Amino acid sequence: MKFLTVFFASMMMFFQTSTKGIRESFEHAGNSVEQAEAFYNQTLKLGDSDLANAYVGGALITKAKFEKGVKNKKALIVKGAGLLDASVANKPKDIEIRLVRLIIQEHVPNIVKYKSNIQEDKKVIIENYSSQSADIKKWISSYAKESKAFTAKERKKLL
Repeated sequence: MKFLTVFFASMMMFFQTSTKGIRESFEHAGNSVEQAEAFYNQTLKLGDSDLANAYVGGALITKAKFEKGVKNKKALIVKGAGLLDASVANKPKDIEIRLVRLIIQEHVPNIVKYKSNIQEDKKVIIENYSSQSADIKKWISSYAKESKAFTAKERKKLL
């Protein structure tokens, strides 16, 4: 019994550490092709969950920024958006998944036309902010401070 407790505690710590590292990589993934590729490779190690698929989707869309050729860019964006949207559909109340999609949609060029869920995601994030872990709250409020998607009034709700 003690073994199972230690095992599950270790797995929880590993997952929390790896998702924290993923969040940090996500913040820098758009800076260079190397960072985008490193972020993508990290996401592949998260396993098969809706949160992992959301990060993979975000990584694919981020990689598209550095891809050569419209056809290749479009393929990555379509695949990434599909993974992100499926993750939200499967876990509509998961704030981390919503934030990943909001960040991606806020930063893709207008020509991509993948910006239709920003207001919806923002609403769900604000409504469920108080019930989130300290790490997620910190990430949300940090992002909201610099985001054009959040108004000053909304930012105050996220402090």
